[in-house]
Amino acid sequence: MKRKTISCAVLSLLLAFAALSSGCASSTAPAVSPSAISATAGNAAQDVQNNLYQRFSRTDLSAFDTVITLVGFAQSQADFDQAANEAFERIRSLDHIFDAYNAYDDLNNLYYLNLHGAEGPVEVPEDLFQLIAWCKSQWENGLRETNIAMGAVLSIWHEYRTEGIQHPESAQLPPMEALLNASEHIDFENVVLDSEKQTVFYSDPDLTLDIGAVAKGYAADEVAALLYQRMPSFLLSLGGNVYAGNAPMDGRANWAVGVQDPDTSNSGTKDILDVHDKTVVTSGDYWRYYVVDGQRYHHIIDPETLMPSTKMISVTIVCDSSILADFLSTTLFVLPYEAGRAVAERLDGVEVMWILPDGTIEATDGMKDYARSFRKT
Repeated sequence: MKRKTISCAVLSLLLAFAALSSGCASSTAPAVSPSAISATAGNAAQDVQNNLYQRFSRTDLSAFDTVITLVGFAQSQADFDQAANEAFERIRSLDHIFDAYNAYDDLNNLYYLNLHGAEGPVEVPEDLFQLIAWCKSQWENGLRETNIAMGAVLSIWHEYRTEGIQHPESAQLPPMEALLNASEHIDFENVVLDSEKQTVFYSDPDLTLDIGAVAKGYAADEVAALLYQRMPSFLLSLGGNVYAGNAPMDGRANWAVGVQDPDTSNSGTKDILDVHDKTVVTSGDYWRYYVVDGQRYHHIIDPETLMPSTKMISVTIVCDSSILADFLSTTLFVLPYEAGRAVAERLDGVEVMWILPDGTIEATDGMKDYARSFRKT
């Protein structure tokens, strides 16, 4: 099975990102999108004024089925190109490793693992092993709402959602019986890891992994680490996972990241977060969905009900780690607000904004330092 093509909604991210990162208004803002803001001038602004650093950008569509944009300040086009080339090469490498739909020569990627993981221990690339091990540690610590071992269930939803998008006139919900049968094969305990041999084994032959909830977060962290060495003043948007590096070198104190208004008819931002050296990730019910009998069914599945979660409209995370933000944005989307807030408040350096089904906005105290709407009030 090949992965789906990039949707029109994702392609609109490219135009919105370009307009906002240049300081222009846009009528089609993405779920998380950068924009220029005013701030006090400093040495960085003087460097730009003296032509020591310039702003460059590049957009790519060749990985993770999404629009990837990198903005950065460098002393020359050549310096930017070198950093960007390394960044996009790393992204494409991780895309192949995390690909669940395609095989690649001499690469035991996720597709290969899901195909052969029950036959015996499979030695996998270090990135894939580390991602699986990290997710299992979260699961063992009790955060089980984001369970990458739910591949058996999620693949059914993926099939029906893809068919419903392609043929909306005949869109259907998956039979609950099929979902219940698949849910018998989502126990993460049946994913056996050997850290010395870097192998993964599925003790349940019907179990598969789906890392869609965390793969882009892992990739954003890896690329950010590279960029900090090559071009520390950067803004990376990897399909909605935004990583803001050092403050922009034109005197602005922060990069600005817009949080999309869940009411997509507005085509605007609900809030703007001013950040640097942070990642911002949003999960929402308005992204990947299809419609059955006038009802919208999105892609974030509650492991308890096996249906799309209805407790939140969107959840935005600000923290230092993009894989953690990716993981938590899904986890807190599925949890009731009070339970999610309790999780957030026991994690250092994690700030959250919730938009509840009735439109109420809740936020941790620290998030109010980033969000313009709260600072105004």
